[in-house]
Amino acid sequence: MTLKEMSKTVERFNLRQAITIEELYSLMYYSGITFPGPYVLKKGLFGSKIIFNTYMQVQPRLKVKNNLVIVRKAQRRTTVAVGGMPSLDVRATRQRIEATREGGIGKAFTGGIEYFLNVIEAVRYLLQPRM
Repeated sequence: MTLKEMSKTVERFNLRQAITIEELYSLMYYSGITFPGPYVLKKGLFGSKIIFNTYMQVQPRLKVKNNLVIVRKAQRRTTVAVGGMPSLDVRATRQRIEATREGGIGKAFTGGIEYFLNVIEAVRYLLQPRM
């Protein structure tokens, strides 16, 4: 993995025709392509987006603007502090320990970005016929 890949925070895909977020979601759902993690369609005040589960504080999000599909990396932390001690993200720590068991110490540091890059590759594979 290169330094350029590790610092990536956004990926854009230009499609030949416009698509809605609902169409993208159903395309993902019915395509049979295995995505790296579970995802849901969220509708909110600032529009709709497809949100993946958080893994090692990295949460991939998909948005659509006309014929542009945007995959963005969001940092999500769930910290817990007890009795004035430093706060700790319990879920991310547990995921890093599991990643270390599976792939060594390097996997503990690169697991979140690998997750994000795998989502990008799955979306690219899904949208390739439409680009």
